[in-house]
Amino acid sequence: MTKRSVFAALSLLMILSMLLAACAPKPTPAPTTAPTQPPPAAETQPPAAQETQPPAGFNWRQVEGTKITVFLSETPMAQAIRTHIQEFRDLTGIDIEYLVVSENEYWSKLSVDLSSGAGQFHVFMSGPTLNWGYAAANQIQPLDPFLNDPTLTPEDWDFEDIFPWAIMSNSWDGTPGFAGMGKGSLWALPINEVNNLVTYRKDLFDQWGLQPPTTWDEWAAVARQIKDKSGGTVDGKPFYSVAQRGALDLTTLSGPFFSGLASYGGADFTPDLQPAMNSERSVAFQKLYMDTIKETGSPEWPNMMWFDVQQGFTSGQYAMVFDVDNFVPTYEKEGSAVAGKLAYVDVPAGPDGKRVSHPWTWGFSMNAKTTGDQAKAAWLFIVWASAKEQMVLFAPTGSWPTRKSVWEHPDVVAVTKDWGGGTFRQAMDKVLNEEVDWPISPLTEAGAIQLEWVKALHEYYFGRGDMQTLMDGVAQKAIEILKESGTLK
Repeated sequence: MTKRSVFAALSLLMILSMLLAACAPKPTPAPTTAPTQPPPAAETQPPAAQETQPPAGFNWRQVEGTKITVFLSETPMAQAIRTHIQEFRDLTGIDIEYLVVSENEYWSKLSVDLSSGAGQFHVFMSGPTLNWGYAAANQIQPLDPFLNDPTLTPEDWDFEDIFPWAIMSNSWDGTPGFAGMGKGSLWALPINEVNNLVTYRKDLFDQWGLQPPTTWDEWAAVARQIKDKSGGTVDGKPFYSVAQRGALDLTTLSGPFFSGLASYGGADFTPDLQPAMNSERSVAFQKLYMDTIKETGSPEWPNMMWFDVQQGFTSGQYAMVFDVDNFVPTYEKEGSAVAGKLAYVDVPAGPDGKRVSHPWTWGFSMNAKTTGDQAKAAWLFIVWASAKEQMVLFAPTGSWPTRKSVWEHPDVVAVTKDWGGGTFRQAMDKVLNEEVDWPISPLTEAGAIQLEWVKALHEYYFGRGDMQTLMDGVAQKAIEILKESGTLK
């Protein structure tokens, strides 16, 4: 095994261990997925399933009787799949079983299965950054041969309907950095998209005569105005301007943070893999971001995981949050302290007018140990779960679709059209069609580097260094990590 392969495996274990640490029991409800997926938020029932008829000319029962196991992390998508999996059995005759566990168990069990080569889980939930490590360690297999086989993929399945950025972010040829992004093999078929937007308390903004931020500089300015207007309390309870992730964990550097960094003109690395987290624009954004959090956010920021952000905003402790769209069903559900009081806008722009939403996708990958009829059965399950009909059923649970047509489907529109007086769909239309981009360099060493990065942000928060010096230190450590793994010479 090469030094780079060893480092990839170690880096993957670091990512998984950080995700496990992030999911330790909290006073708030237990997390259900990583890194950005909220727990099922609403009791909305999915539309009644239509009887599924195999399309003429496609044999859904070609491997009937084959036994496979699908591994699921407890998420809205997993909830929907459990509800409808009998329909897949009836359609295909495949003897499919599923195992669904909480997030902390999920990453632990999956890591053991993949690293040991046991192959217990034939197909499992995964996403882009995780797959860089799995692919480098030869633990998953490319999906392209199955996708391109007309005997295994129905003609009307419509690959082109999937958002191009969702396919691009799950494709990589193994070349470190952006040179290999969107090229080579498809490592997961994306089903659930997760993107970023601003959610704010419209009732309070109207009361105080404030406008929602359209740029990051406005975001910082309005946060300070909110602090002045509120005096730090609303209805006699502590109240804060902004809610953002801050725990000493890799999920702090996930979609929301990297969306802001990229929008502001910053980056993690240059195209030739030279560190850029210490560039002028990167430092400027991070200083603006952290100063605003220090001055107007909760003192609990250093401990806030994504579910703390979600639950804190839902309980009415904050005026605005820049985080993921999958939180919105929780905000808007019956019993939420802020339901009916919200509005939404798309990603704030940087100094050059750039707006970037750094996406995450949940989809399915296939274990490298899955072969023969079991591989065919596993792929048929992936095709079924990613079909338009299934995504329509999944969406009301909070699993937003990666298909353009499903986002516009009447059943999905009916669930979302009234949120924020229609501003949720307006904001997400802009995000999904104009602002999604993958700004993070594909590297198997990303986990190790980002952990050093989060530590530096904590140092800044606690006043133990200026941002430029701290980011210069992260840049130097990044070079050392990449040289140790052999990525940089």
